[in-house]
Amino acid sequence: MRVVWLDGGLVAPGDAALSIDDPAVRWGEGLLETMRAEGGRVALLDRHLGRLMRSAAELGLAPIATVDVMRVAVEEALVASGAGTRRVRLCATPRPTLLVEVTDEPPMLTGVIAASAISVAGAWLPGNRIAEHKTLSYAGHRWSQRRATGEGADHALLLDDRGRLGEAAIASVFCAIGGELLTAPAQGLLAGVARGVVMEALPVREEAPEEELWRAADEIVLTNAVRGAIAVTAIDGAPVGDGAPGPMARSIHAALAAATTGGA
Repeated sequence: MRVVWLDGGLVAPGDAALSIDDPAVRWGEGLLETMRAEGGRVALLDRHLGRLMRSAAELGLAPIATVDVMRVAVEEALVASGAGTRRVRLCATPRPTLLVEVTDEPPMLTGVIAASAISVAGAWLPGNRIAEHKTLSYAGHRWSQRRATGEGADHALLLDDRGRLGEAAIASVFCAIGGELLTAPAQGLLAGVARGVVMEALPVREEAPEEELWRAADEIVLTNAVRGAIAVTAIDGAPVGDGAPGPMARSIHAALAAATTGGA
C-alpha cells in the first residue's frame, strides 16, 4: 500500500513527479521527516514539524509550505491510507514543494528489538553543522548503512576521527556506562525526535563517549521515531554487555511507547 500527496492533493504514486528545476532534484536541497502513525494520527507530529520548520529558518530555505498545509497533507494522506500502522514520509523543498508518502509499517513490538552493528570511523564530523538538520542530502549516511548491510549487520555506528561515538546512520545512540546514560551532543549530528523524548523522560548526560568507554558499555541503545528502541547486542562481532537487551533498553522503550500513546 502506498498513498502519495503532492502539492495540493492526492496523486497516483506512478504519476508523482518533481520538476527538474526543483531544488531537491537540482541540489538535493530540502528537508524531510519520517514519522510513525497509529490509528490515523502521528503522535509526535508537533515535534517533527517543529524540527523541520526550525531547520528551514536556520538554513534559509524559503519559500516553504506552512505548518498548517503540512498538517492537512499528512491528515489527508492518512485518511486515504485507511486503518493500520503507517510510515509517513514528508519532504519539503523551497520551490515550495510538499510531498507526503504513506506506506505500511509493522506494528511496534511490545519488547525491545535486538540488532547488530558495525563501527564506521571518521563518518561523524562534529564540526559539520549541516548534519544537524534532516536534509535530503543523505548520501553519507546511506553509504555507511550500505557498509553495515554488506557486512551482515543491521546498523552502522558513526565515529569521529578520534573513535568517539556520535550516532547511527538511521538513529540516535545512547550508551549505558556504569549506571549512567550518555549520548553525544547534537554537534554535527541530528537531534532525533525520539532522542528528545528520551532526554525528557530519563536522566541523560550529553557526552560523546571515547572508544574504550563505548566498547565496554553495559548497553548501547538506538532510538528512531519509527522503529522505537533498538538494543545493539553486538558491534564488530563482539558482544555488548551480556549480549542481550538490558534494563536501560527497556526503560527507553517504555519512554518512547508512553510518548507515542500519550500524543507528546
